[in-house]
Amino acid sequence: MALEFIQATEGDKSFLMALRLATMVEHLEREGIYLTEHQHNIRLMDNFVAYQLIYANKKLIGAVKFTQKSAEIELMQLQIAPEYQGKGYGSAVINRLKTRVAKIKLTVLKHNPAFHLYQQLGFVVTGDDQFEYHMQWNEN
Repeated sequence: MALEFIQATEGDKSFLMALRLATMVEHLEREGIYLTEHQHNIRLMDNFVAYQLIYANKKLIGAVKFTQKSAEIELMQLQIAPEYQGKGYGSAVINRLKTRVAKIKLTVLKHNPAFHLYQQLGFVVTGDDQFEYHMQWNEN
């Protein structure tokens, strides 16, 4: 699978917002978190420079938002467009990130099916709060 990450720009904001709404609202609301459009926009813009568009075989399939410091990645968002979910793209993105570092940290909403994906990919729960599990993967 040919994956490519391309830095998001100001012109990608409408795509990123639509992607966020399509992939996050259901899971947020399941946790009892109801955000306004303004609140979604604030979250979208937080550390916007960390967004990368994900292309698979030259087709835009989603976005990943992460920062890398030395041998560690903080994964803030991984959003695959609904029509591409369940096809292995999320795993492929995570596996690509694993080649860059020895440790990846993330949080995932407790009732988001991605929690099980992260477990399958070797992430372990290191803590939790009211809404999220804190997870980490370490290179063996």
